[in-house]
Amino acid sequence: MYYNISFDIAAILVLAVIAIGMSTVLYTDTSGHKLVRRYVYSVIICAIVDIITAYTICYGSMVPDPLNIILNTIYQYASVFCVAVAMRTILNYYPSASRTSIIINRTLLYAQAAFVTLNLFTGWLFTFEDGVYIHGKIYYIAYVLSLLVVFHMLVVVVKNRADRPATITRIIILFLFLPTIFTVIQMIFSSILLIAFGEAFSALIMLFALETPDYRALMKTMNELEIAREEANIASRAKSDFLANMSHEIRTPINGILGMNTMILRDCDDPQVVEYAENIRIAGNGLLSIINDILDLSKIESGRMEILPANYELFSIMNDCYQMNRMRASEKGLDFIMENDPNMPAQYYGDEVTIRQIMNNLISNGIKYTKEGSVTVSVSFSEDDKVYDPDRGEQGALLIAVSDTGIGIKEEDLDNLFKSFTRLEESRNRHIEGTGLGLNITQNLVSMMNGTIEVTSEYGKGSVFTVKIPQKVVSHKRMGDFDTRQKERVNSDIIGTSTFKAPGKKVLVVDDVKMNILVFTGLLRGTEMTIDSALSGPAAIEMTKNTKYDIIFMDHLMPGMDGIEAFHMIRDDEGNINRDTPVVVLTANAIVGMRSSYLEEGFDEYLSKPVEQKDLLKVAEEILGDR
Repeated sequence: MYYNISFDIAAILVLAVIAIGMSTVLYTDTSGHKLVRRYVYSVIICAIVDIITAYTICYGSMVPDPLNIILNTIYQYASVFCVAVAMRTILNYYPSASRTSIIINRTLLYAQAAFVTLNLFTGWLFTFEDGVYIHGKIYYIAYVLSLLVVFHMLVVVVKNRADRPATITRIIILFLFLPTIFTVIQMIFSSILLIAFGEAFSALIMLFALETPDYRALMKTMNELEIAREEANIASRAKSDFLANMSHEIRTPINGILGMNTMILRDCDDPQVVEYAENIRIAGNGLLSIINDILDLSKIESGRMEILPANYELFSIMNDCYQMNRMRASEKGLDFIMENDPNMPAQYYGDEVTIRQIMNNLISNGIKYTKEGSVTVSVSFSEDDKVYDPDRGEQGALLIAVSDTGIGIKEEDLDNLFKSFTRLEESRNRHIEGTGLGLNITQNLVSMMNGTIEVTSEYGKGSVFTVKIPQKVVSHKRMGDFDTRQKERVNSDIIGTSTFKAPGKKVLVVDDVKMNILVFTGLLRGTEMTIDSALSGPAAIEMTKNTKYDIIFMDHLMPGMDGIEAFHMIRDDEGNINRDTPVVVLTANAIVGMRSSYLEEGFDEYLSKPVEQKDLLKVAEEILGDR
């Protein structure tokens, strides 16, 4: 018999290069690296012995039979040693492997060694007669035992795969399969020596895929990043939970304070008391603004602030911002001017809530830092000044410029202007309220809408903030002059001027805080509705079984059964006469897109505490107007 030893020679050359590299360029002291090196050396020895025995078998008549048996037995022992080192290398990656698995592995290896030793006395594996190599009766048992070792190690790897990333596990499985495949091929084509060649490929895989310093460092870094990511997610969830609780705990008493104060402003005739109440309103709204800034920043940082586009009227946004800021400007003796291009389109497609917040933040900032003079808002639209939006392609640009005659900004401070919690010239501006979040939030909101914000300023003379936001025109109907339209518009936002009445309609208010119920009842006074109240979810459910209501206002966070549970119990009870009654959720939880989540639960509308009378009456009118 003649053997093709070309693959064994190729394996020796490949392994020699690996061995040289491991001893010089790629040398490290890790236990895994040492095992791979030992595996390489054992395969080189095994391949050399395999070549020698191949020659002695080919020229058996020139070699005594006892020497042939000894040489081939050495090869068999070398093969068992190679397998043992390979298995030890793999186990190094899976420290969680059970003691039983290790014992089974060793038992199979000892069985192989014992089988080779037994062959010296029985010839069951192989023998020589007059220089001719003869397979024994159970020659293939040696191969079967090797395959059993590999199969068992595969089971160990799969069973303990949680110890390592999936990539490493796949590489180790490949490491196991390559020599196995070459072993099976050699069993079929016994004249070609392939096993060492397969083991050389396995050594390459282990060295360059698992044991090179760069890869090990990369995998270590990836594991550390994965741990850090999970810790960051846990911290983010904890922060969100904290902010949600903070939002609820702070907004609930503010709701009572501002609600009661609204009734004082509406009902009291004493000028001194009204002045006190107005100061309470200003301070309360200032506190509420700070809370909103912190919650908005949290939403942006967590990546959960959403842009929700819809059709809107630009005049409505401008009018809201005008009404929200005109009193503050008037109190400081400032001229507050809103102007626009009368020929600009009236309707657009975009997120009006975000645009309103951007405009309002810039106006509020201008008023805050202006002692005398004016704050001017200029709005225009340019269809020629194209802005690219990834979702909707090229669009025209909505331009909002807010200029003031305030304190201005030093040139060296412009780079710090949009940083969070940063207030410029703190010692000079310490009397000005604020957290230093408004401009940072504004910049983030503009960026989320694929827009730009620029600032020009002259220290001591004033500043101009210019925002450019891509918007789609819905209607080319002219908007007209803001001043003219605003004067024609009846200001329905002034407290007490609402004419909404719903005589005979029955309302149920559910809240675990008695003051909130008093505030709610006071805000609805004058609507001629009958108002019932409940201090808990179970009490509300019992009341809805006996009395038919036209609308239910349900607080969310209540001890015991919360508002969502109570709502679903009412909706799911086929015998409840209020099963189809509109339910509006009331909540001090103003964190991260709560409105959409409440609507998904099935609520008809959402009101955030502290509830303003104009918002409450608007919701009531919208719902009851259709019933």
